Amino acid sequence: MEHIAITRVPKWAKSVMAILNQLRRQCALGCLVLTLGSFPPIVHAFDGDWTIEKLMALVAEQRKPSVAFEEATYSSVLTEPLKVRGILRFIPPATLEKLVTDPLHERYVIQGDRVTFESQRTGVTRSLSLGEYPALRSFVEAFRMSLMGEAAQLKQLYEVTLDGTPAKWTLLLRPLDPAGKSVVDYLLFTGSDGRIFTIAIRSPDGDRTVMTLLWRTSR
Repeated sequence: MEHIAITRVPKWAKSVMAILNQLRRQCALGCLVLTLGSFPPIVHAFDGDWTIEKLMALVAEQRKPSVAFEEATYSSVLTEPLKVRGILRFIPPATLEKLVTDPLHERYVIQGDRVTFESQRTGVTRSLSLGEYPALRSFVEAFRMSLMGEAAQLKQLYEVTLDGTPAKWTLLLRPLDPAGKSVVDYLLFTGSDGRIFTIAIRSPDGDRTVMTLLWRTSR
């Protein structure tokens, strides 16, 4: 396994930020993720305001161990969107896996402080420590906090804007620290109740990735 000892985030590592895609978590950030099977969302009634704390509690409550996804990447260097499919898995408290199954076979794993990338096509395996990349750590921790329902910690890293109602909401996250801003412009989650439907991640250069979580096809 090759260990990367540089300070600039490698291009392959930036794909980690699309996980999940960072639903919800899987917001859906979760990010990313939430009991397997096909069933309609559970509708909760709330007294008072609809808050980030209530949303995070629902995401944690309805979190599944895995969910299928479709993801499209839009970039100025691409003539058309790059589309992939796969499985997103979250194992509390600190393991997140993005498995791409079509049209490529790639695997991204965040386990504790370690990020690993594996490509079946090229036979390459690479690994890095989040301690060496503050910007990437900020993104990853925010994603994991979302999946765990830790609203207070999430607000320490991001400017949080929650709109809508429990039945149909959007969650906009903008990094507060310069390191995070250098990697992510914003993360936008949409969902209903404790389920994240889409996760959009926009980088400062205008490139963006949109992940759609496929609840009905998860198993």
